[in-house]
Amino acid sequence: MSVNGPWTLHFSWGCTSNYSQLPVTFNPNGTFSGNLPGKWVQQDGTLLLSFDGGPAKYGGTVDGNVGSGASSTFAGLNGCWYLTRRAALQCRQLPWCRMGSSAGYKCYREHRYRRTP
Repeated sequence: MSVNGPWTLHFSWGCTSNYSQLPVTFNPNGTFSGNLPGKWVQQDGTLLLSFDGGPAKYGGTVDGNVGSGASSTFAGLNGCWYLTRRAALQCRQLPWCRMGSSAGYKCYREHRYRRTP
C-alpha cells in the first residue's frame, strides 16, 4: 500500500515517551509537504524519509494506515517515530463540514476543499 496522502508523523528524539507531531502529505512524485517539506521513497513496505532542511533520516515500515521506525542525524542524535494516516474528508457525506483546526481544511457546499488560513 502506498503512503500517498495525508499522514501525521509522531517523533521522539531520544525515544522518550514525549512525541511531537507533524502533519505531512506524501505526494506521488516522491516529495512530501507540510510545515517541513522533504523527500520519500517506499519499497516493499519500507519507507525512507528525509527533510529538506536538516540531516535527519527516517527509516521504517508501513503496514496499512500505520508505520514506525527509527531516525538518526548520524551525528549522535537518534530517535523513534510512528505514522498514522489522517482520514480523508468525505464531502458527499458531510457537505458543510469543517475539520479540526489542525487539519486546516473546510468543505464548502460546492464540494471543493479549500485550505483555511
